[in-house]
Amino acid sequence: MINHWMFKCKDISHLISRSMDQKLPLRIRIGIKFHLMMCNLCLRYKKQLELIHKAISKLDTDKEEIFPVTQLPDQTKEKIKKNLENH
Repeated sequence: MINHWMFKCKDISHLISRSMDQKLPLRIRIGIKFHLMMCNLCLRYKKQLELIHKAISKLDTDKEEIFPVTQLPDQTKEKIKKNLENH
């Protein structure tokens, strides 16, 4: 019965990654928690993924601030078009 709840580290890394994007079934979530109580390496991996996920989420919301979107002046657009037509 206990093997039914046990996942290998390889499975856990995949499941942790999936859990960032979708809600997993209760049985799977319990299996992950059980594994993480015994495996410090997978727990560390989970914390690292959470940190990366949080950083990327922050970057997504601030991308306009980091990479402001500006419109090219019409004159510049015309110059680009002419250069593209000549090549």
